[in-house]
This record gives sequence, structure tokens and C-alpha cells, in this order.
Amino acid sequence: MISSPISDVAEAQLKSKLPHRLSIIREFALNTTAHALPGIARSESSHNRIFWSLSFISFTGIMMYFVVKAILAYFDYPTSMDTSFISEWPQEFPAFSFCNISPLRFDLFREPFENYSIMRNMTTGNGSIWDSVTFLDLTKFLIESLNRNETLDKYSYSLSSMMYKCSFNDIPCSVNDFIPFTSFVYGLCYTFNAALQNNTDRAIVYANQDGGDGKLSIGLYIHSHQYVPSLMEGFGAVGLLHDNTQLPSIESAGVELASGKRHKLGYRKKTTYLLSSPYTTCTNKIPQNMQAMLEYYNNTNYGYSEMLCYQLCGQ
Repeated sequence: MISSPISDVAEAQLKSKLPHRLSIIREFALNTTAHALPGIARSESSHNRIFWSLSFISFTGIMMYFVVKAILAYFDYPTSMDTSFISEWPQEFPAFSFCNISPLRFDLFREPFENYSIMRNMTTGNGSIWDSVTFLDLTKFLIESLNRNETLDKYSYSLSSMMYKCSFNDIPCSVNDFIPFTSFVYGLCYTFNAALQNNTDRAIVYANQDGGDGKLSIGLYIHSHQYVPSLMEGFGAVGLLHDNTQLPSIESAGVELASGKRHKLGYRKKTTYLLSSPYTTCTNKIPQNMQAMLEYYNNTNYGYSEMLCYQLCGQ
């Protein structure tokens, strides 16, 4: 077999490059700070070389195990939750808010609105304005009343005209045990057992007060014959059980109660504690716009709520 000059030259170049590459690898192994590689490069016997090679492979595998484990833990975002059951007794009775489902009372609202209709040429004769009145007409009247700094509470249902029966743990209660507030949907509403600021005359009642088991009984007369035509569909009230220091978001969380029936509402208390900074962005500071809203509620000791925060952000 005769070798060509070209193949001999290529073989010679390959042999010359091989020691050069090995010297580069050896120099890197001697100068690196990685564990066991300098020992492999300096080893003169096969036993030492095998020992350092096994050490390098073993510790590299251990390192990769912990690196992969840390990466998986990062993407899993593990959460530690501590759950405990606390028996609170005696327990504060929750607050109960309710409204007539109709925000306006016809006999109180009729004359002012008819005068407004005459001034705006909305009548069709013989007082038949109520046959063609629309929700938009009512809204315009209410907006103009507010622009004149007039209160709309005078057109709503008073508590004394609606509530004909009230008792807590079989002890009679009265209209003085309720706090009024105004809902932009239901008009004048009322709250029982709301927390008040600096008020010792009307303290929060407890569920076991007077030896009872926490039972509030209220009888309401809805005045369905006084509903404004074309304003509401159906008759009844809307109620909401909430914390004593929680602003009643009755527009979004209220339960509609049909008239002519007896309704029973139960409650369950749940308390959530959220970690403060730097673990979360939670804070106990109330912004100025929320504080201004809370101060509107008749000296009540209402605090921050997530639902209220969403409502303010939406506005």
C-alpha cells in the first residue's frame, strides 16, 4: 500500500495539533479553582487519577442535584399556611343592615316630581305623567335635587314607618338601636349593632346577651302600594350580615328578601391575617379618599375592606 504525500501531511498536522490541545486542557486543569481537576492533572499514577476523577464526578452530581432542586422550588412557589381554630365565647353579634328595595316612597316623592314635570313640560294632562315616566326622568330629577344641595332621604322610607317588630334574644329593641345610612341604589338604609366611635351609650351587643343564643328578629312593613311606578320590579327588602367594623356593601353583597314571607339568615365568622411588608404589599393605612367615605357614616367605626377599595378604584 502506497501512501500519498497529501495524506502524510494531514496525518502529521493532526499529530502536531493533538499534543497542543492536550497541553491546553492540562494547563486549564492545573490553574482552575474547580475541585479535583488540579489533582487529576498532577496525578502521576492511575490510582490517584481515578480517585480525583471519581471525586469530581461525585461532587459535580451533588451540586447539580441541589441546583435543580432549588430551581424547581423557585418555580413551585411553596406557601406555608398555619391554620388554627379559636373558640371565641362570648362572641360579638354581627351587624345587620337592610333597606327597602324601593329607594323612593311615592306619597313623599309624587308632589315634588309632578312640579318638576310641569316645569319641564313632561305632563300629558290629567296627571298622567306617571303613565309615561321613565327611569331617565327620575334620574334627572334626583340629580337636580342633589345639585341644589337637597337631601334625598326625605323621599325614602323611615324606619319607624317600616319596622313594626324588633327583638334581640327576646328583648325588645327600637329604632334607636339602628344607625341610618344612604345607599346609592336603595336610598335610606339602617344598620343594627354597628361599631361606633367614642360612644359608650350604645355598645356592641354579644350573641349570649340576656342569656340568649344570638337571635335578631325584625318585622317590616314594605309599603308596596307606595312604590314609584316604573322604578322597581317586585316588592321586598334587601339585607346583609357583616362585621361590626365593616362598611355595608349592600349593593353588591345584599340578599333580596321577598315580602309576605319569613326569612332566616345565618352567619359564620372568618378572620384572615395577612403578612405585612416585605412579605406582601398589605398595609393597615387607610387612604384619604376612603377615610372621607368612612367619616360619612354617622360616627361609625368602620375600617378598610377589599370590596370598598375596588369600588373606589372603579370610581
